[in-house]
Amino acid sequence: MQIVDYKAVWQKIKAKRQQCGMTQEKLAEQCDISISFIAHIERGTKSLSLETAVRISSALNVSLDYLLLDEINDNARILDALGSELSKYPPEQNEKFMRLARLLVAHIEEI
Repeated sequence: MQIVDYKAVWQKIKAKRQQCGMTQEKLAEQCDISISFIAHIERGTKSLSLETAVRISSALNVSLDYLLLDEINDNARILDALGSELSKYPPEQNEKFMRLARLLVAHIEEI
């Protein structure tokens, strides 16, 4: 059983928010919580509820296991990275990516 390292959670939230170019104000707005609460979460002076963790993970486009677990399985890490990349492109580009991914899966043994 894994134990949640809250210090790591706080650090991940802040790092991901900054990586996304998002201010504390914007994250707070998207999560429907106060700016001061986001600041407290990032400093580790207040803990967050599961509901707040879900809102933050959604706003930052990361999975809960990324935020809450010290180590995540490779599939979740890869999916998070792909999701982050795909969010930069319009839906029609994402459909092309899915067709390409299906081709890769179908022929992975040949590569």
